[in-house]
Amino acid sequence: MMLFGEPLKWREGELKYTIKKAVETSEFWRKRFNESVESFSVEELLLSMKNIRIIPKDLYNIEEVWPSYIKNKSVFHTILKTSGTTGKSKLIPFTMDDKKRLARQFDPWVEEYVEDGDVIASFFPPLPSASGMMGFGAFEIMMPRVRYVQMPLQLLRMKELLIRELEEISPTWFFCLTTTAYNLGFMLPEGMREDVRLLLVGGETLTDEMAQATLENFPNATIIDAYGCSEDGAPAYRVVKKGKTGEFKMPHSILTLTPNEGEYYDVHITKVMMEGELTGLPIFNYAIGDLARVENGKIKNIIRIKDVVSLAGAKLFLDQVMSIVFEYPFLKDFVMLYYPLSRKNPRPKAVIRVGYEGRKPSGIEEEIRERIYEGNNPVRYEVEDSKQAELVIEAVPIDEVRKGLPQKPGKTKRIFIAGIDI
Repeated sequence: MMLFGEPLKWREGELKYTIKKAVETSEFWRKRFNESVESFSVEELLLSMKNIRIIPKDLYNIEEVWPSYIKNKSVFHTILKTSGTTGKSKLIPFTMDDKKRLARQFDPWVEEYVEDGDVIASFFPPLPSASGMMGFGAFEIMMPRVRYVQMPLQLLRMKELLIRELEEISPTWFFCLTTTAYNLGFMLPEGMREDVRLLLVGGETLTDEMAQATLENFPNATIIDAYGCSEDGAPAYRVVKKGKTGEFKMPHSILTLTPNEGEYYDVHITKVMMEGELTGLPIFNYAIGDLARVENGKIKNIIRIKDVVSLAGAKLFLDQVMSIVFEYPFLKDFVMLYYPLSRKNPRPKAVIRVGYEGRKPSGIEEEIRERIYEGNNPVRYEVEDSKQAELVIEAVPIDEVRKGLPQKPGKTKRIFIAGIDI
C-alpha cells in the first residue's frame, strides 16, 4: 500500500473531525469505524482505514451512505448526476462546503498561473453537470478577476461557428476534456492558439505523449492535468509544460494505492474535511476504479476508468457491452480492439468482436450495434451523426475471437489497443 497526499502534515484534528462527522451522520461509516477513533493518533487512524473500502455501487445505497444532514435537507445542496461504469446514475450531494473545498484544491495552481482579465472558455456540459457545476463553483468561491464562458458542446462539431464564437470572447484558456484540448489544437487558427496560456484538462487519461503533442499546437500554454471525480472534486493535479511533466500533488485528499498488476495500482480516495465543514459525501478509501501507473515511487499517470474507451469524447463502457453480449446464449466470448485518437488516426475506432457457437446468427451484428446505441446515446451521436468515430461489430466463430490480437492488453484484458494510445 502506498499513501500520497502528505496526510501527516495535516492537523490531527482534521482527520479526526472527518471520521467523527461521518460516524455521527452516516449509518454506513458507523458500521465500519471503531467507536474509539477519537483517541487514535493520525498514524493509527490511517492504519484503521486500511481495511475500509467503499466502491461505486455502495453509493446507490443512499439510505445508509448519505449523511443525515443531506437526507434531512438540513443544509442547502444540489445533486450531481454521474453515470459511472454500470450505466446506472450515481447521485452525489454537493454543498457550499464542497465548493469551498474544491476552491482549496484549485487554489495552488490558480494562484500561480491565472492572471487578472483571463477569459475561460469551458467546454464541459451545461450546468448542473458534475464537471461544470464543480468548476464554476470553485471559481465563484475564489472570485478571481476572470470571465467564465460556458461554451455549447455542439460547437465542437461546427468549426466555422466555433471559431466565430471564440473570436468574440478571445479566450486565454480552455477548461475541457483532454481529447477536446488535443482536437482544438488542430481546429483553431494559429493566432488564437498562441493567445491560449492555460489548458485545464481532465476526465480522460493524459499521457506524456499526448500532453506534448497538445502543447506543440499551443506554444504559449501550460497544461493543468486535473484528476477529478464527482465524489471528491479534484483530489490531485499536476502541471505539464513543454518538455517537462510535473508530479501529481494532492493538497486536500489522501490517495491510497494498492498493487494491481506490474507498475499499475488501484486508486482509492479519502476525502478530508476541515473543522466545521458539512460536505455532501464523506468517503474513505473509495475504490473509484481508476489505475495509477507508478515509476520509482511516483505516480506517472492516472488511467481513468480502466474499462472505458473514448470515441471522440463519448464513452463506450465495457460492462454495457458485456451485459448485451452475454444475454445471447450462443455468444460465448468477446473482445474490443481500440484504435485510439492519434495524428495518423483522426477518427478513434472500437471494434467489438463477438464469438458465436454453431451457425452464425442472422443480423446479430446490427442488433448489438442498435442495443449499444439505445443504451448510450453519446456514442450514437459521435459515430452516426457527427461521424467523429467508428464502431464496428464483428461476429466470428468462437475459436477466432482472440486470433491476431496485439500481444499487450490495453485498459482491461478484454480491451486490446492497436497503435499508439496518446
